[in-house]
Order: sequence, then structure tokens, then C-alpha cells
Amino acid sequence: MSTLLAALGRWSYRHPWRVIVTWMLLLGLAGAGAVVLGSGTDNSFSIPGTESEAGIEQLSRTFPQVSGTSAQLVIVTDNGAPIDEAPYADAINTAVDEFEALPQVSAVSDPFSEQVHGLISEGGDAAIVRLQFDGQSSDVTPGTLSDLERITTELDDALPAGAQAALGGDLFSQNIPGLTLTEAVGLIVALLVLIVTFRSFVVAGLPLLTAILGVGLSMALIFFATAFAPISSTTPLLALMLGLAVGIDYALFIIARHQDQVRDGIEPEESAARATGTAGSAVVFAGVTVLIALIGLSFAGIPFLTTMGIAAAVSVAIAVFVAVTLTPALLGLLKGRVVGRPRRVRGKKGAVDASAAASGTPAASATPAKPKVGFARRWVRLVTKHPIVTTVAVVVGLGLSAIPIGGLALALPNAGMLPAETQARQSYELASEHFGAGFHGPPILPGTTVSSTAPLGPMH
Repeated sequence: MSTLLAALGRWSYRHPWRVIVTWMLLLGLAGAGAVVLGSGTDNSFSIPGTESEAGIEQLSRTFPQVSGTSAQLVIVTDNGAPIDEAPYADAINTAVDEFEALPQVSAVSDPFSEQVHGLISEGGDAAIVRLQFDGQSSDVTPGTLSDLERITTELDDALPAGAQAALGGDLFSQNIPGLTLTEAVGLIVALLVLIVTFRSFVVAGLPLLTAILGVGLSMALIFFATAFAPISSTTPLLALMLGLAVGIDYALFIIARHQDQVRDGIEPEESAARATGTAGSAVVFAGVTVLIALIGLSFAGIPFLTTMGIAAAVSVAIAVFVAVTLTPALLGLLKGRVVGRPRRVRGKKGAVDASAAASGTPAASATPAKPKVGFARRWVRLVTKHPIVTTVAVVVGLGLSAIPIGGLALALPNAGMLPAETQARQSYELASEHFGAGFHGPPILPGTTVSSTAPLGPMH
């Protein structure tokens, strides 16, 4: 393995533009396929083999009109006024008529209908309008969502001051995580750490560059794959996070080994080959270990977990190939510029300048210099001199960094976990307040009175 990787690293070092152009072509082809054929991610989740999934399938077969996604509009009067009297009843009836006119709405439950029960609170000061849609939440168009918000706003304006109208339900309860400013801040911090590590801005950018290219190719392939299989919205985010993490680390292993070897006097080409053969072997071993762990998610038998594991495994595999090919190719472009700030060559009698060592001047004849204490040595002396202060500072720092764990939600997501300023969260809390805490989780028990072996005939 080491010999093969060393030969691959040497070839990539000698032919950098071939390697770079090849990776850019792959990225362009995958990106074009994602744009032309990609159908978008799917937010629906299922767990085959469970009773709840079997119940949902039975419901979709026998009552397809109620198997799609749903929404609810919660209306609460001001100061406990009766909601079935004017002006509340008139405004709600107008909103119900407008909801029924929307093309994707299959049914609307009027809280004042004699055939509907349980949609007016026991106190008579709150009501719920339920909306049933054709298909799942991903099938609802942005135009329909805009119409729902418009009708809700018009209803809220028609109600007396102090009344509340909040739109929520299953359609608005999903909060799929996405890219935020946090990821950009993480990249900046990583760049600063790499600059300190390599003492060169150019070299510090190489791991980030290779990681970003690998992640870009992974994302393009994932969205291209949506044309052939459903992929959940969380899959690209997982692949992105893992791809960035391992992409930076794997390139860092090879570049750090190469930089140390060049500083020790090894020719850049030979150093790139050795670094790819030695550190590259560790990269391949680490990558294969991660691949096994991610592909192992498929043994859970849950389709969306299997998809997430495979997509993340593809991202890690690409990071490995990028590290052992593109990294030495970029080193071939930089050649001797990867050394960064020159080291000081130290002897027993003091520090000797690197130029004196390179010129062949004996250490004894060189002018002894005062030993220079580096930052790392000064830092170690500081923390060991004050162990109690250091320990307390570390514990406090870990405690502060663990504060975000207070917002960690381990249960299945619902509207109660959304930000407090969202309408879906307000609708969830209003319904819980006026209709009971268990109102959002009613049990559904679909069944049939005819089995597949029952004879057909008259009933007595």
C-alpha cells in the first residue's frame, strides 16, 4: 500500500495540472447532473416494520383523503368571549370558505359544523380549523403556503383587538437543519489554527481548499442521486460536516509530514512521495474505518438512515482520494514554498542560525547565540507553574462550551421545539393550553372488518 501510494503521490506531484483539471471536470459534470436531473430532497421519513408505519400504510389505503399532511389554525378570543358568536364566527366562516377554495386543500374541518366535534374548547373561547392536503408536506407548493399565510393574516385583521390566530400543524412543524453562519465561522477558525500550525498562509489554505473541493463534489453527487432515489434533507448536511472534518484532517496529515521532511533537507518531490506513502497510508486506514462505521447504519433497517450513511460514506471516500492525489499535486505547484518560516537549528551551546548550518559551518565555530524559548515552551511552563488555576480554567471553559447542550432535543421533532416567535410554535402552545396537553398526539387506530380469506356473501 505504501509503495503504491508513494508512486501515486510522485506522479501527482509531477503532473499537478492533470490532477487538478480531472477533479474540476468531475466537479463540473456532477454539478451539471445535479442541476439538470436533481429533483430535490425529501422531508418524509418512514420506519418499515413498525406498528405505526403499518397503521399509516393502512390509513393511506382505506382513507387516502386523510393520509396526507395537515395544518391547523387556532383562534382564541379576547377575554374569554364566546367564539361561536359575532364577530368571531363570521370571520372564521369566511376563512373556512377561502381555505376550501385552495386547489391543494382536500378537506377543511369547520369547528361550527354539527358533524364535527372537539374543535371548540370546553370554555368556548377557542376553536381550531383543520386543513387536510393532498400529498405530503414536500408536495405543498410555495403558492399554497403563501395563500395560507394570507388568509390567516386577513382573519387576524378581522378579529377584535386582543384575539389571536396562529397557523401551525404538521405542515409547519418540521424544522430541517441547514447551513448557518456557524459553519463559516468554523472554517475561519480552522484557517487560523492551520496558519499557526504551518506558519504559512499559503500552506494553511491547502487543506481547506482540498476539503472544500471534495465536499463540493459530494454535494453535487448527492443532489444528482435525488433523480433516482429519495434522499432526506438531513443527508447533505451530514455529508457536508463529515466531508469537511475528514477532508481537512487527511490533507493536514500529508502536508505536515511533507513540510517537516522538506525542512530536514529532503527534496520536495521525494518528500511528497514519502509523505503520500506514509501519512497517506494512515489516511486510507482511517478513511476505511469511517466507511465501515457509516455503512453499518444500514443494518438498522431504516431507509433514511441507510441513505444518510451511504451518502456520508461517499463523502469520506472522496476526501480520501482527494487527499492522496490532489494534495501532492498542489504541493507540486508550490514546490519549495511549503517550508514556511525557517526553523532555528539548536545545539548544546545555543541556537545556530539555519543559514550557518546550511553553509556547512561547524557548530563550534559559529557564534553562540542565546537560546530562544518558543511559545510552546513558555506555555507549558506557565500552565505547569499554576496547576490549580489551569485546572479551574479548563473546567470552567468546558462548562461554558457545554451550555448549548441545554437546547439538545432527543425526541422526534415537533412544533413545540421551534423558536417561540414562529406561528407554528404559537399555534402548538395555544392548542395545548385550551384543548389539553395531549391534544397534539391523538392515537389513530385504522382497521378493517374484512380479511383476505373472508367469503363474500349476504350478511345475516
